[in-house]
Amino acid sequence: MTSLSDLRAAASAFGAAARLTDPEAPVRSAIWPTAGRLVDHLGNIQHWAAEQVRTGEAADRREFRRPADAERLTWFAQGAEQLVRVLESSDPERTVPILYGARGPARFWRRRMAHEATKHLWDLRTALDADPRFPAEVGAEGAADVIDEFGEVFMAEARRRGIAPLPGTVALVAADTDDAWRVTPGWVLERLTGGADTAEPVGATITGALGDLVLLLWERAPLEAPGRFDVDGDAAAATALATTRVHL
Repeated sequence: MTSLSDLRAAASAFGAAARLTDPEAPVRSAIWPTAGRLVDHLGNIQHWAAEQVRTGEAADRREFRRPADAERLTWFAQGAEQLVRVLESSDPERTVPILYGARGPARFWRRRMAHEATKHLWDLRTALDADPRFPAEVGAEGAADVIDEFGEVFMAEARRRGIAPLPGTVALVAADTDDAWRVTPGWVLERLTGGADTAEPVGATITGALGDLVLLLWERAPLEAPGRFDVDGDAAAATALATTRVHL
Protein backbone atom coordinates (compact mmCIF):
# COMPACT_ATOMS: atom_id res chain seq x y z
CA MET A 1 0.00 0.00 0.00
CA THR A 2 1.47 3.32 -1.10
CA SER A 3 -0.90 5.57 0.84
CA LEU A 4 1.59 7.00 3.34
CA SER A 5 4.26 7.70 0.75
CA ASP A 6 1.63 9.27 -1.53
CA LEU A 7 0.39 11.40 1.37
CA ARG A 8 3.90 12.63 2.13
CA ALA A 9 4.57 13.42 -1.52
CA ALA A 10 1.25 15.14 -2.21
CA ALA A 11 1.23 17.18 1.03
CA SER A 12 4.83 18.27 0.47
CA ALA A 13 4.10 19.30 -3.13
CA PHE A 14 0.96 21.11 -1.95
CA GLY A 15 2.95 23.09 0.62
CA ALA A 16 5.61 23.95 -1.96
CA ALA A 17 2.98 25.10 -4.47
CA ALA A 18 1.22 27.17 -1.80
CA ARG A 19 4.45 29.02 -1.04
CA LEU A 20 4.66 30.07 -4.69
CA THR A 21 1.00 31.03 -5.09
CA ASP A 22 -0.73 34.27 -4.15
CA PRO A 23 -3.32 33.31 -1.50
CA GLU A 24 -5.87 35.48 -3.32
CA ALA A 25 -5.28 33.74 -6.66
CA PRO A 26 -8.44 32.06 -7.98
CA VAL A 27 -8.51 28.28 -8.32
CA ARG A 28 -10.96 25.97 -10.08
CA SER A 29 -13.14 25.24 -7.07
CA ALA A 30 -16.65 26.48 -6.49
CA ILE A 31 -16.35 25.79 -2.75
CA TRP A 32 -12.84 27.10 -2.02
CA PRO A 33 -12.36 29.71 -4.76
CA THR A 34 -8.90 31.00 -3.79
CA ALA A 35 -5.55 29.39 -3.08
CA GLY A 36 -5.57 30.62 0.51
CA ARG A 37 -8.99 29.18 1.26
CA LEU A 38 -7.94 25.87 -0.28
CA VAL A 39 -4.87 25.75 2.00
CA ASP A 40 -7.11 26.44 4.98
CA HIS A 41 -9.50 23.67 3.96
CA LEU A 42 -6.88 20.97 3.49
CA GLY A 43 -5.11 22.03 6.67
CA ASN A 44 -8.39 21.85 8.58
CA ILE A 45 -9.08 18.32 7.31
CA GLN A 46 -5.57 17.14 8.13
CA HIS A 47 -5.59 18.52 11.70
CA TRP A 48 -9.05 17.00 12.27
CA ALA A 49 -8.19 13.56 10.89
CA ALA A 50 -4.98 13.42 12.93
CA GLU A 51 -6.91 14.14 16.12
CA GLN A 52 -9.49 11.43 15.44
CA VAL A 53 -6.78 8.86 14.78
CA ARG A 54 -4.76 10.00 17.81
CA THR A 55 -7.65 9.83 20.28
CA GLY A 56 -9.93 7.26 18.66
CA GLU A 57 -12.83 9.61 19.38
CA ALA A 58 -15.05 11.67 17.10
CA ALA A 59 -14.11 15.35 16.88
CA ASP A 60 -15.87 18.45 15.59
CA ARG A 61 -14.06 19.51 12.43
CA ARG A 62 -14.89 23.16 13.08
CA GLU A 63 -12.60 23.13 16.08
CA PHE A 64 -9.59 22.56 13.83
CA ARG A 65 -9.94 25.58 11.58
CA ARG A 66 -6.87 27.77 11.26
CA PRO A 67 -6.69 30.23 14.17
CA ALA A 68 -6.81 33.83 13.02
CA ASP A 69 -3.35 34.52 14.45
CA ALA A 70 -1.69 31.45 12.88
CA GLU A 71 0.53 32.02 9.86
CA ARG A 72 -1.18 30.01 7.14
CA LEU A 73 1.71 28.07 5.59
CA THR A 74 3.40 27.30 8.90
CA TRP A 75 0.10 26.05 10.31
CA PHE A 76 -0.48 23.90 7.23
CA ALA A 77 3.01 22.37 7.32
CA GLN A 78 2.70 21.56 11.02
CA GLY A 79 -0.65 19.87 10.45
CA ALA A 80 0.63 17.79 7.53
CA GLU A 81 3.66 16.71 9.53
CA GLN A 82 1.52 15.83 12.53
CA LEU A 83 -0.89 13.80 10.39
CA VAL A 84 1.88 11.66 8.89
CA ARG A 85 3.47 11.17 12.31
CA VAL A 86 0.18 10.07 13.90
CA LEU A 87 -0.66 7.70 11.04
CA GLU A 88 2.81 6.16 11.09
CA SER A 89 2.71 5.52 14.82
CA SER A 90 -0.87 4.21 15.00
CA ASP A 91 -1.92 0.59 14.67
CA PRO A 92 -3.54 0.59 11.20
CA GLU A 93 -6.20 -1.86 12.41
CA ARG A 94 -7.23 0.14 15.49
CA THR A 95 -10.87 1.26 15.26
CA VAL A 96 -11.36 5.02 14.96
CA PRO A 97 -14.04 7.38 13.62
CA ILE A 98 -14.05 7.56 9.83
CA LEU A 99 -16.63 9.23 7.55
CA TYR A 100 -20.41 9.45 7.65
CA GLY A 101 -20.61 8.73 11.38
CA ALA A 102 -19.06 5.30 11.01
CA ARG A 103 -16.04 3.70 12.65
CA GLY A 104 -13.35 1.71 10.90
CA PRO A 105 -9.63 0.89 10.87
CA ALA A 106 -7.14 3.74 11.23
CA ARG A 107 -5.64 2.78 7.86
CA PHE A 108 -8.78 4.29 6.31
CA TRP A 109 -7.25 7.72 6.95
CA ARG A 110 -3.93 6.85 5.31
CA ARG A 111 -5.76 6.29 2.08
CA ARG A 112 -8.34 9.06 2.48
CA MET A 113 -5.80 11.75 3.34
CA ALA A 114 -3.45 10.72 0.52
CA HIS A 115 -6.28 11.11 -1.97
CA GLU A 116 -7.55 14.33 -0.40
CA ALA A 117 -4.09 15.92 -0.61
CA THR A 118 -3.67 14.75 -4.20
CA LYS A 119 -7.03 16.14 -5.29
CA HIS A 120 -6.40 19.52 -3.73
CA LEU A 121 -2.86 19.63 -5.08
CA TRP A 122 -4.48 19.49 -8.49
CA ASP A 123 -6.92 22.23 -7.45
CA LEU A 124 -4.11 24.46 -6.19
CA ARG A 125 -2.15 24.07 -9.41
CA THR A 126 -5.07 25.51 -11.37
CA ALA A 127 -4.03 28.91 -9.99
CA LEU A 128 -1.10 28.79 -12.42
CA ASP A 129 -2.23 26.22 -14.99
CA ALA A 130 -5.85 26.23 -16.17
CA ASP A 131 -5.91 22.49 -16.82
CA PRO A 132 -3.10 20.57 -15.08
CA ARG A 133 -2.78 16.81 -15.41
CA PHE A 134 -3.11 14.38 -12.54
CA PRO A 135 -0.25 15.05 -10.07
CA ALA A 136 2.86 13.12 -11.09
CA GLU A 137 3.87 12.86 -7.42
CA VAL A 138 1.39 9.97 -7.13
CA GLY A 139 2.12 6.89 -9.22
CA ALA A 140 -0.18 4.51 -11.05
CA GLU A 141 -0.89 2.34 -8.00
CA GLY A 142 -2.04 5.35 -6.00
CA ALA A 143 -4.12 6.71 -8.87
CA ALA A 144 -5.88 3.36 -9.33
CA ASP A 145 -6.53 3.24 -5.60
CA VAL A 146 -8.38 6.57 -5.88
CA ILE A 147 -10.89 4.87 -8.17
CA ASP A 148 -11.13 1.83 -5.88
CA GLU A 149 -11.81 4.09 -2.91
CA PHE A 150 -14.34 6.10 -4.88
CA GLY A 151 -16.38 2.95 -5.31
CA GLU A 152 -15.87 1.52 -1.83
CA VAL A 153 -16.55 4.75 0.08
CA PHE A 154 -18.33 7.39 -1.97
CA MET A 155 -20.47 5.25 -4.26
CA ALA A 156 -21.48 3.20 -1.23
CA GLU A 157 -22.58 6.36 0.58
CA ALA A 158 -24.38 7.58 -2.55
CA ARG A 159 -26.33 4.30 -2.66
CA ARG A 160 -27.30 4.83 0.96
CA ARG A 161 -28.56 8.32 0.08
CA GLY A 162 -30.65 6.91 -2.77
CA ILE A 163 -28.73 8.09 -5.86
CA ALA A 164 -30.60 7.71 -9.16
CA PRO A 165 -29.45 4.63 -11.09
CA LEU A 166 -27.34 4.86 -14.21
CA PRO A 167 -29.13 4.05 -17.48
CA GLY A 168 -26.60 1.31 -18.19
CA THR A 169 -23.38 -0.33 -17.04
CA VAL A 170 -20.26 1.72 -17.77
CA ALA A 171 -16.69 0.43 -18.05
CA LEU A 172 -13.71 2.63 -17.19
CA VAL A 173 -10.59 1.50 -19.02
CA ALA A 174 -7.12 2.97 -18.45
CA ALA A 175 -5.29 3.40 -21.74
CA ASP A 176 -1.85 3.55 -20.12
CA THR A 177 -2.08 0.72 -17.55
CA ASP A 178 -3.83 -2.64 -17.22
CA ASP A 179 -6.50 -1.20 -14.90
CA ALA A 180 -10.20 -1.37 -15.72
CA TRP A 181 -13.46 -1.16 -13.78
CA ARG A 182 -17.16 -1.56 -14.36
CA VAL A 183 -19.86 0.60 -12.72
CA THR A 184 -23.25 -1.11 -12.58
CA PRO A 185 -26.53 0.80 -12.93
CA GLY A 186 -26.87 0.55 -9.13
CA TRP A 187 -23.53 2.35 -8.63
CA VAL A 188 -21.46 -0.66 -7.63
CA LEU A 189 -17.84 -0.47 -8.77
CA GLU A 190 -16.21 -3.75 -9.80
CA ARG A 191 -12.60 -4.34 -10.79
CA LEU A 192 -12.25 -6.08 -14.16
CA THR A 193 -9.56 -8.73 -13.89
CA GLY A 194 -7.48 -9.14 -16.99
CA GLY A 195 -8.06 -5.55 -18.07
CA ALA A 196 -11.13 -4.58 -20.05
CA ASP A 197 -12.00 -8.07 -21.29
CA THR A 198 -15.20 -9.28 -19.68
CA ALA A 199 -17.95 -11.66 -20.70
CA GLU A 200 -20.60 -9.41 -19.17
CA PRO A 201 -21.90 -6.70 -21.50
CA VAL A 202 -21.56 -3.00 -20.76
CA GLY A 203 -23.63 -0.14 -22.03
CA ALA A 204 -20.69 2.19 -22.52
CA THR A 205 -16.92 2.17 -22.26
CA ILE A 206 -14.89 5.24 -21.32
CA THR A 207 -11.19 4.93 -22.16
CA GLY A 208 -8.57 7.42 -21.08
CA ALA A 209 -5.28 7.80 -19.25
CA LEU A 210 -5.55 6.53 -15.69
CA GLY A 211 -5.01 9.98 -14.21
CA ASP A 212 -7.68 11.42 -16.50
CA LEU A 213 -10.18 8.78 -15.34
CA VAL A 214 -9.50 9.90 -11.76
CA LEU A 215 -10.05 13.54 -12.74
CA LEU A 216 -13.28 12.54 -14.49
CA LEU A 217 -14.66 10.95 -11.30
CA TRP A 218 -13.47 13.96 -9.31
CA GLU A 219 -15.45 16.20 -11.73
CA ARG A 220 -12.22 17.91 -12.76
CA ALA A 221 -12.02 16.72 -16.38
CA PRO A 222 -15.19 16.85 -18.48
CA LEU A 223 -16.03 13.85 -20.62
CA GLU A 224 -16.03 16.07 -23.71
CA ALA A 225 -12.50 17.41 -23.06
CA PRO A 226 -10.69 17.27 -26.42
CA GLY A 227 -8.34 14.33 -26.78
CA ARG A 228 -8.85 13.02 -23.24
CA PHE A 229 -11.52 10.32 -23.48
CA ASP A 230 -12.87 7.84 -26.01
CA VAL A 231 -16.48 6.80 -25.48
CA ASP A 232 -17.94 3.69 -27.08
CA GLY A 233 -21.55 2.59 -26.74
CA ASP A 234 -24.35 4.32 -24.86
CA ALA A 235 -23.39 7.99 -24.66
CA ALA A 236 -26.21 8.68 -22.19
CA ALA A 237 -24.86 6.14 -19.71
CA ALA A 238 -21.33 7.52 -20.04
CA THR A 239 -22.56 11.10 -19.58
CA ALA A 240 -24.62 10.12 -16.54
CA LEU A 241 -21.55 8.57 -14.89
CA ALA A 242 -19.44 11.63 -15.66
CA THR A 243 -21.94 14.25 -14.51
CA THR A 244 -23.85 12.73 -11.56
CA ARG A 245 -22.70 14.14 -8.23
CA VAL A 246 -21.44 11.25 -6.14
CA HIS A 247 -18.91 12.75 -3.72
CA LEU A 248 -20.90 15.40 -1.86
